[in-house]
Amino acid sequence: MVKTIEHYISQLLYTHDCVIVMGFGGFVGSNTTSKLNRKTGLLSPPNKSILFNTQLVENDGLLINHIAQSEEISQEKAKEELLKFVEISKTNLTKYKSLRIKNIGLFTLNSDNKIIFNQDININYNLNSFGFQGSVHNRIERENEIIEESLKIIRKKSNFSTKRLMKAAAILIPLIGISLISITQQQEINNIYKQIANLNPFTANNTKHIKVDVETKAIEETPELKTDITKVIPEREKVVLKQTHYIIAGAFGVEANAIKLKNKLNRWSYNSKIISNKKIMRVSYDNFSTKEQALSSLMKIRKENPAAWILSI
Repeated sequence: MVKTIEHYISQLLYTHDCVIVMGFGGFVGSNTTSKLNRKTGLLSPPNKSILFNTQLVENDGLLINHIAQSEEISQEKAKEELLKFVEISKTNLTKYKSLRIKNIGLFTLNSDNKIIFNQDININYNLNSFGFQGSVHNRIERENEIIEESLKIIRKKSNFSTKRLMKAAAILIPLIGISLISITQQQEINNIYKQIANLNPFTANNTKHIKVDVETKAIEETPELKTDITKVIPEREKVVLKQTHYIIAGAFGVEANAIKLKNKLNRWSYNSKIISNKKIMRVSYDNFSTKEQALSSLMKIRKENPAAWILSI
């Protein structure tokens, strides 16, 4: 024979899920998908797991026909060559307690004289794995992701403190204004009293003049107090923040990447925008005027992107 029996068994395992070696046993294949070991980072290509069944000994004609056609011999001659191979294999397995068939696997006998088969892991019989090899992939932690996580934490703290500061400012600013007015008025009144103390009490004209000044000063000061208060109190109305709520799809340090995602989202009928903050460029799905609208939309978007979040500016 030009080729060995092992060679023809190996050939058939690529294209068939069951190859029976008459009088010896059957090789049964089962395809498996590619796998990633998250602990080691090893990515394995699609494979075919080969099992050996000692009960499959009846000739189904597949192996004999393949030998006959490949060697261009009769089926009787092919059957004869196959039986020789089986006899030699059984003899070696009984004698040495082990038998290796090239490119297929290792056979051993246990203490109960039962055959244990271990597949040759160097050969992949899954045709879908052609050109693929196992490789190690280390998880990459992107700088942008680390920065964005840090910004989320800072943003939460900042929002909390900003709200409290705004509430305090709405109360304190008017009070400070009123206090300043009171201090100013008190200073003016003290100045009047000093003028009175410096005047000669025995001069009637001066005394009359003092009364006029005091009354005039009091009249003049009263409108100023009202005017200043009206200027300060409306400050409470100015402390009203109108925020826009963005649903963020991702953040980038490279502008080209941000533009690429923005264009992609716009093609998907989103109103996407880029919100720049120094070196970080955030890309939004959409923006809303109220937090309730943003939360409602976020629940839908998170079905596709669980990492989406809300940015309020």
